[in-house]
Amino acid sequence: MNRVIYTERRTFEKYDDKHFIAYLNEEVIPDYVPEVMDGQQQPEPTTGYAYQGPMADGGTLIEATEADRDSLANGIIRSQYSQTEEDAIKTHRLQVLGKEVTDTAKKAEYNQEWTDFNSVRTAAIGYVDRWLS
Repeated sequence: MNRVIYTERRTFEKYDDKHFIAYLNEEVIPDYVPEVMDGQQQPEPTTGYAYQGPMADGGTLIEATEADRDSLANGIIRSQYSQTEEDAIKTHRLQVLGKEVTDTAKKAEYNQEWTDFNSVRTAAIGYVDRWLS
């Protein structure tokens, strides 16, 4: 994972016909002082924004063809869960709710995977709603 600090907030940008780079895991850094290059004056403290992701610029490459809520949120979710994994999690959730799972340990495991997935989903929607507002 690469962590990169910017002096302006990043959101997402088109990468190619099938991908966007999304800037996730934002960390706001108050009173950030950018590095001084040779011969430059000491910059004033400013607000910094750190992003962490697998791309060299701290971004995360997501599959999305449109810059709309559904495509971007789905792309973020897919960066962590495949469609098959999501389907399995939803099936497990239905089995728990339908009381088909009676083993306590298995029920706890399925409940935790649902909680984890739902956290990613909620975060993805939150990012996209903030970006598009």
